[in-house]
Amino acid sequence: MLLFMCCLFPAVYSGNEECDSSENKYSAESNKVWTKEEMFQRGHMKPFGSHRPPQKVETLKYMISPQDFYMDFVTKHKPVVFKKVTQSWPAHTLWTDEYLTEKYGDSEMHMETKDDDKFNIPGNKIMKEFLKVYKEKNLYMVDEVTPEMREEVHLPLCLQCEEIDRFFFVSYYWHSIGGTMSTVHIDTDENLLCVIKGHKKVLMVSPVYTHDLYADGARQMGVLDVNSSSVDLEKYPRIMNVEYYEALVEEGDCVYIPQMWWHQVYSRKERQQAIAMWWKSKPFWKVVADSDAKSVKLPQDKQRKHSYGDSLIDYEYWVQNVSSNLPPIKCKEQHKKMSKYMWETDKDENAPPTLGDNGDLEEEMFEHYRTLSPVEISKATKKAAQLKQRMSCDFDYTNKKSPCHIRALDEDDERFVRYVMDYCKHYEDRGCVINKPQILNKLFQEDFQKMAFKLKSKFKP
Repeated sequence: MLLFMCCLFPAVYSGNEECDSSENKYSAESNKVWTKEEMFQRGHMKPFGSHRPPQKVETLKYMISPQDFYMDFVTKHKPVVFKKVTQSWPAHTLWTDEYLTEKYGDSEMHMETKDDDKFNIPGNKIMKEFLKVYKEKNLYMVDEVTPEMREEVHLPLCLQCEEIDRFFFVSYYWHSIGGTMSTVHIDTDENLLCVIKGHKKVLMVSPVYTHDLYADGARQMGVLDVNSSSVDLEKYPRIMNVEYYEALVEEGDCVYIPQMWWHQVYSRKERQQAIAMWWKSKPFWKVVADSDAKSVKLPQDKQRKHSYGDSLIDYEYWVQNVSSNLPPIKCKEQHKKMSKYMWETDKDENAPPTLGDNGDLEEEMFEHYRTLSPVEISKATKKAAQLKQRMSCDFDYTNKKSPCHIRALDEDDERFVRYVMDYCKHYEDRGCVINKPQILNKLFQEDFQKMAFKLKSKFKP
């Protein structure tokens, strides 16, 4: 499993700006119709988002049930901020640098540079060595929340549901001295970002604006090349078409960042601690009434082409189209510590597989065997050889030309990616909507162009 982190650059967030979540932050200007001239004057060579005021992210002063969170926000890809969530965590009071050094200081952790130097990535450090130098060095720490650290974190109530938490991807701990600003990027999983200490500002953009962000021209897919601290609107004029949301996340708050949404995170110049909880969410694997589960109709008539941007846009429209038809989730299991749940991990070679590793069918099986443990479900599904083969494929298994039947190629193989690109040009397979953003995200543009060039265009439906 590869970890694609937020790409951090020296901040323009001075720390003088208060993370004020009051109504005054959002004036009537956000609903004004802005001319191109006005937006150019406001935003040219200014930080990303300066061209127009943001839309307000809904802020709740109370925690909600997992049923309400999933049905009202996750399935609709609607951002939301929950206030004062982490203040009840033991970590909120315990995790001083001294405590972390004493209790977890020997844990090896991943390091990044604040200026996101991809060619000079620092080596891993044990936590106590990082904590000695991070206030003066160009470093921040981001790595999995260790099993021991999870004992001091409470899984937020909105995620305490077997129909959500059993499909967790991973949780990460972020620690820095602040004063950082990420590039505009996407994550391919749902994200609940919870601030333990510090203050953050998060800008979010729906994937429907992907072409206006010039994403197809970026050197690395899923990470914009645009200088987000000083946007050149002469070079990138379509950015003025982009509407965006702003979430002010104070100490103790959590913000939901929808899967595949473009976002940028600012950190105030002060000690920052946060936990990001990423999980798998495919609302369309549930049975949707009166719909063909094997295919998906595109939202608009257009010539299908090999475009990363189109894959994100198709995905977002698909999520929005099925959200209103989804049956409510039941959530029978609640109020457990994070340590009681199964988390995918790279740190333990012998860790059991988590649910969702084997494709959509495994998730559907969970609906029928809800009372079984994840390990029992895994054993049950692997008894049938045919099911075992089908479980690893999200594409239309009944189509003999689908990637489900290309067993000679690994999913990371360039030939497999080319096959998927060509197949998806000819078939409106739901698997294309699910998988194309995943396999293309963070692929370098140069490699993508080479693969597209090698397509023989002889695929016959």
